[in-house]
Amino acid sequence: MPNSIFGVPVTTPAVETHALPTLADVARSAGSEILSLVEMPSDDQQIVAGSVLYDSTARPAKFPGAVALAIGLSLSGKRLGAKVRELSDAGYVAIVYKSNGTSDEALRAAARDNGMALFRASDSVPWNQLAEIMDAAVIPHRQSGRTLVDIRPGDLFDLANTVAAQAGGAIAIAAPDQTILAYSTLPDQPIDETRRSSILRLQVPHSVETDQDYRRVHASADPLNVTTEDPLLRRTAIAIRAGDSVLGSLWLLELADHHNEDANRILREAANVAALHILHKRTSYVSNLTRQIDLVKPLLFDPKRAELAAIRLGISAASVRVAAVGVWPSDAAAAETLQSRLRLFDTIRTACAIRLPSAVCGLSDNIVYIVLPQTTESSRQFQRGALLKIVQNARRLLSRPVLAALGVAATIDRIEDSRVNAELVLSELVRSVAEGRVAEDSDDIVADDDALGSRLQLRQLVSSLTTSGQLPGAHALRIAAYDEQHKKSFEETIYAYLSCGANAIEAAKSLDVHVNTVRYRLSQVEPLFGIDLDDGDTRLLVWLQLWARHN
Repeated sequence: MPNSIFGVPVTTPAVETHALPTLADVARSAGSEILSLVEMPSDDQQIVAGSVLYDSTARPAKFPGAVALAIGLSLSGKRLGAKVRELSDAGYVAIVYKSNGTSDEALRAAARDNGMALFRASDSVPWNQLAEIMDAAVIPHRQSGRTLVDIRPGDLFDLANTVAAQAGGAIAIAAPDQTILAYSTLPDQPIDETRRSSILRLQVPHSVETDQDYRRVHASADPLNVTTEDPLLRRTAIAIRAGDSVLGSLWLLELADHHNEDANRILREAANVAALHILHKRTSYVSNLTRQIDLVKPLLFDPKRAELAAIRLGISAASVRVAAVGVWPSDAAAAETLQSRLRLFDTIRTACAIRLPSAVCGLSDNIVYIVLPQTTESSRQFQRGALLKIVQNARRLLSRPVLAALGVAATIDRIEDSRVNAELVLSELVRSVAEGRVAEDSDDIVADDDALGSRLQLRQLVSSLTTSGQLPGAHALRIAAYDEQHKKSFEETIYAYLSCGANAIEAAKSLDVHVNTVRYRLSQVEPLFGIDLDDGDTRLLVWLQLWARHN
């Protein structure tokens, strides 16, 4: 009698319990495309019990047989050897790390000294996906003969491995946009260039033929055969649906001369179950993030509830700083979907959990907010350095420049001051990147009041004067009205002249006109507008009014 999952019938083979895998087993299962084995101790039969996110700033908890996912581990840190010894003493048998272009010789030497295995992960693969891959590499050994009803809701990697074991081939689960959601990691699976490059990039390589294949699969209710580059391999795919909506597709790659005659039935059952797992993962992902966002909003945006919100969030620092993080260019951010904004939030929140574990994250519109405890000057420098690594990592994962601004320190009841200041700094930082004053891939993509200097203070001054009705001033408005009526360029010329320190030659260069043209226009300023540009106070006032119009 077949079992069922949420009403979907599935075939149940006999279940037999197997022991935990060894390091050698995991090395074969993890997949060299994502995790490269760089060090293996002489005893490769050590048992692997699971994986753990490792906080390099804290002492590791004892966990015999654990694999440490070393997020943020500095490969050149002075305590690197001591940290590896601590992991070994706590029972850990392997470390997963990313080199990000840094030499890993010191880490490899420390691993050899302590008899630990090392897996170097691809820099482009998110850590949460690496955690799923490591879990998937362990689970098939722990419970061989698993069925579709044994899979934890939302665990697509476990689902891929289970289907691969039943079908006898390699499985990939793709989103409608051809993003790879999960793939099987069992030993000795068939692979071709399409699967290899898809796993490496977590994206199916786009081509006219591939796009046509996906359209055919999405349009069909049955499994379809898809042409492969290698005649020795056979690829079959089926759409994953919820009603009329296509949630993705499931792909089987097998040896052509070892075709499983039951493959189509297995794929149909798996596609039905995969739909439930994708919906569960999507729903739980959004609900968990939105719950976190809802908790933080009163802290940042409701001064009357800020202190109570801080207590609920476990914030005990006497003062805090708010960091504001956003993608660039800013005009593209306005068109971001909720899913992409949540992905930015989840990317930042995950990195903060490792690099800034005492931080609290929130999201509003297109800005991710990070509430940081404000302590000593040295800890503030550490926070800035950690924030720089967080946004650099987010840039790699999202393929978009990410900028961060640090607000002023404030007590909890005045946290709004820090948030508003962070937003002003972020706004000015975005302008600086757009105008080329700050390189989008430099360390200056994390900034505060001091880093931006006078421009930010000037903007704040202009904002206050504009709010009070003192800007824009009479001079600027009169010049702008004359230019519009007579199709002239006096505003542009005067602003360039004053911005260049009252130097007509430099102003002409910036405007790309002859210097005599600039001098002639300047000679007309006093007759036309009654403005004496030889007077220092007048120059300052006119420049401020024009700066406000241009900024």
